[in-house]
Amino acid sequence: MNIKARINARKILLVYFYEQYFFLLAWKKKKIIDHVDKIRKIVANPSEVENEEDIDLSEIFSDDYYGDFDKEITYIIQNYFSKISQDDIDYDYVRQVGPHFDTFKEEVQEEVDKHAVTFWYNDMDLMDRVLFVLWYIEYKIVKTPKEVILNEMVELAKRYWDESSPKLINGIGHKIFASLSKQDEKKK
Repeated sequence: MNIKARINARKILLVYFYEQYFFLLAWKKKKIIDHVDKIRKIVANPSEVENEEDIDLSEIFSDDYYGDFDKEITYIIQNYFSKISQDDIDYDYVRQVGPHFDTFKEEVQEEVDKHAVTFWYNDMDLMDRVLFVLWYIEYKIVKTPKEVILNEMVELAKRYWDESSPKLINGIGHKIFASLSKQDEKKK
């Protein structure tokens, strides 16, 4: 396994899962789409953008884009990871883990809510939720050892989120893994 390619694949799926949660929240509050488009127009500097359609959010919010895993991943790679060589992305990992967001997001929420002491899953920062879903799916589908997953997710939390995230991911992650290990032992 190419470790660099796996790390890049995890980063791509972080963006993808973040996008999935964003859209779930956006559909609940349809006005958010209008606000995002207004912010895009304010932030975009037309003199630096060759074609305003290149940054048009309507493509992202269209029915034929949203829900098509391949289109979404291609968009993310082209627009956010274009400087990464294609050889430095573990596409097998992306294809194994990515499509399972909807399958496991509620199960992850139940596990976190079962083990969190002072808050609920939906009270967590969005990036923390994304990290939990990513490592949970990787553990369930790819069967990566729990120590490797926790280490990688703590490192991602350190890199991309606030100082409390690594402790949160590590603490609740260990509790969830202990619970999953007990479940696995009972199945044997």
